[in-house]
Amino acid sequence: MYQYIAVIIFGIAALLSVISRKAGYITVVAGSVILIVAGFRPSDYQSYFILISSIVWILISIYSLEYDRKYGRWLSSLFSLTVMGMAMILVSQTYLIFIAGWEVMSIASYAIIGLNSRDHTPPYVFMVFSEISTILIIAGSVFAIFQQGGFSFSFLPVGNDTPLLLISLGCITKMGITPFMISEWLPIAHGNAPANASAMLSATMTLMGVFMIFRLISLSPQSIAIGIFFLAIGSISVLFASIYAYIAENMKMLGGFSTIENNGSILSALGLLLIVQQDVFRIFIILTIIIFSFAHSLGKTGLFLTVGSTKGEYFSQVSAGSGRWVSAGSIISFASLSGLFPTLGGLATWMLLESFFMEAYLGGFLGIIAIVVGSVIAMGEGMAAGAMIKMSSFTQLYPKTRTSRSGGLAIFLVGSLIILLFLASPIVFPAVLKGSVSGTLVFYGFTIESRFGPADFGLISPLYITVVIGAFALLAYAIFGKPRERAVPAWNGGRQDLTVYTSYSYSSNIRLMLRRILRTHVTSGSQPVSVVDIFWNTMIAVARSYRNMARRITLGVMNSSIGWYMVYMIVTFMVVLLISAYVA
Repeated sequence: MYQYIAVIIFGIAALLSVISRKAGYITVVAGSVILIVAGFRPSDYQSYFILISSIVWILISIYSLEYDRKYGRWLSSLFSLTVMGMAMILVSQTYLIFIAGWEVMSIASYAIIGLNSRDHTPPYVFMVFSEISTILIIAGSVFAIFQQGGFSFSFLPVGNDTPLLLISLGCITKMGITPFMISEWLPIAHGNAPANASAMLSATMTLMGVFMIFRLISLSPQSIAIGIFFLAIGSISVLFASIYAYIAENMKMLGGFSTIENNGSILSALGLLLIVQQDVFRIFIILTIIIFSFAHSLGKTGLFLTVGSTKGEYFSQVSAGSGRWVSAGSIISFASLSGLFPTLGGLATWMLLESFFMEAYLGGFLGIIAIVVGSVIAMGEGMAAGAMIKMSSFTQLYPKTRTSRSGGLAIFLVGSLIILLFLASPIVFPAVLKGSVSGTLVFYGFTIESRFGPADFGLISPLYITVVIGAFALLAYAIFGKPRERAVPAWNGGRQDLTVYTSYSYSSNIRLMLRRILRTHVTSGSQPVSVVDIFWNTMIAVARSYRNMARRITLGVMNSSIGWYMVYMIVTFMVVLLISAYVA
């Protein structure tokens, strides 16, 4: 009950924002703190999503205090409304409140993108996919309610996996996962929002989909078929989204594709959760999902706030935020999104790959699937690291511009939390997943073990890793001193007409090596005519086919003919009767 007080406070923040932007953001911070106090319970894994989201909202609100002056008076109010919708999802106990929160979140986000976009396409694309997700979620909720007897709207266990499949498809739509990635709608929509809104949408709005799938898995019977489906589309999303992030020239678009890549990894872990039988192994996968969600949300917050501090959206326009603390926070965020130690993202990536290796070790058909999916994700993670190196290089090496005090503080806090949570991560693991190595400095309580039975499969010590990396870094600095800069001729993928190294040149190697995957050449004989993006080409072909089909139906059937209208009514009546008989 106390959790709903936070929802009301977020609504008050939306009203206060009309009078004072800063008052609105400060109220969001207060509501987020109350939500953590009222809703977070360390023993309840679902409540970790409340903790993750609230921390992100606090950080973005601090950043926004001096950021959104150029975006008018409504951004703060819409930001608060979006947060209110997500809070309703997180605290909902019934399908009705969940759907209401989903729509509040979607409509407010649509308004943010629409009010701050010069082009009308991004907000409409966002809204189209939002409504597709809502339709699927409503359909799944109706199935779940009827399975519960039709008298309760509460979240209760269901007898089959149909509600899980339908609602998951709705959530996957919102997360931008394959096959919905072919329209690239998520990077387009998030790339056209202000930096603070992009951070909120990428870090927490897509997280609402993860939360609902995770919640429904706990209420549904185990389904190997849906688990394999999640593994397939999750791994494909990881690979292709990381490639597109690597070649992106718009920094927000890069962040959008990185969001899809992270969501694909989390969805793959959810698929593994639906497959695995061993209790200890399942606990390890659940913690993998939570830690990966935490790392994704914080890392994406740091990325988009860094983009907001560069005063530009394209790499060619970049002007890095000033200050060592800003640079430190940004680089740590990029390192976490690269899956590098000593960051929370490094731990999350290790746990995810370790989960697939353990399932592969168990053998059988599912073991083969696990090793294939794990290998694809590993390739995607490597490509993601390349994309984040690109972000780090081109946002930190260029001429500096002044970053606001609140903006610099928020970015530094993000980086600090990523390191601190990595060090403190063993706290959330149960005793069965903790261990030590006798005769070494790997102590019990500071070491995480991966296991699916009595014996451990692997282990990692966050404290040990941090100390070793820190010691070698200090040793290197003591020996070689501060890195020196030297001028070298620019290499631009073989082109000699440019004297400045560009981000496009950085990505040319992947464009050349993967040109058959990324692009298709449309030719006339042997003469190249144009180069077409495969995903866009597929989407346009499907859209044209749908448009032609709809036109034929409109002109042939829905043409005001009373005869066709009667046929429609009779068929609809029969379908309703059949559904009613089936449900009864």
